[in-house]
Amino acid sequence: MPLTVSATAAGNTVGTADVALSLSPTTALFSPANLVPGQSVGSPQLQVSNTGTVDEYYFIFADWQGISPTTATEAQILADRLNIYIEASPSTVLYDGPLSGLYNQPAGGRLLVSPQDDLLTFVVSLPETVGNIVQNLDLSVDLVFTAQASPLV
Repeated sequence: MPLTVSATAAGNTVGTADVALSLSPTTALFSPANLVPGQSVGSPQLQVSNTGTVDEYYFIFADWQGISPTTATEAQILADRLNIYIEASPSTVLYDGPLSGLYNQPAGGRLLVSPQDDLLTFVVSLPETVGNIVQNLDLSVDLVFTAQASPLV
């Protein structure tokens, strides 16, 4: 008959962290802007705060849609041509490209240590080369922020 031994490591605990972001202001960064080719509009700074209990990476998405009478196809045309520039202070470019490409940016996420803040500046521009194809088109844009605990898995 084999001998059996057992031992116990008692007192182990397991818990979970709180991953949370808050934005300020939560109101629109851009009011109706009647951009013409070659024009741009900047925003007030947006404060992104890590209000969770762990360091986290955040990502930015643009959820956009046409405002009637702009159709979905026309909205896509405008989103492909509008450029959005996002900079974190001090002088770190998080994204610079078409609004339609603002998905899961910055690539790899932006590390935000708990409980610190980021100040973001947004600039939306309409390139001079866009032509009349976007004339009188309107978009509604929600900027969506998501966060994931660090390290990324």
